[in-house]
Amino acid sequence: MDAISRENGNFYLDHLAEDRKWNIVGMPVIEGKKEVLESIKELHLENFNLSKIKNIVAEGEFVVVESIGKTTGNYFCDIYQIKYDKIQELTSYIVDTSSIESAGDIKREIFYKQV
Repeated sequence: MDAISRENGNFYLDHLAEDRKWNIVGMPVIEGKKEVLESIKELHLENFNLSKIKNIVAEGEFVVVESIGKTTGNYFCDIYQIKYDKIQELTSYIVDTSSIESAGDIKREIFYKQV
């Protein structure tokens, strides 16, 4: 995503397997390099403002990247499966913090009504 945000999409593409899968939890699985490229454009990720990386953990063929959006405040957890120096599969978890903030407001209202 860093390469995409810096308009260096070729770097990213060079590291994608042809039959790669992208599972954004809660959405249909995106399969194939061409479909991934189309989805990046549809989701406007070519203009993606790089998230601030909080943690990177690598073990065997898996790399997990935890990050937070610089402008949105949303949290991301991306799990990459890498084989033969290519990204074979990516699972992305996205936590929309706006709903959490709303839930927090509701909990505060309930708390203050009880006090």
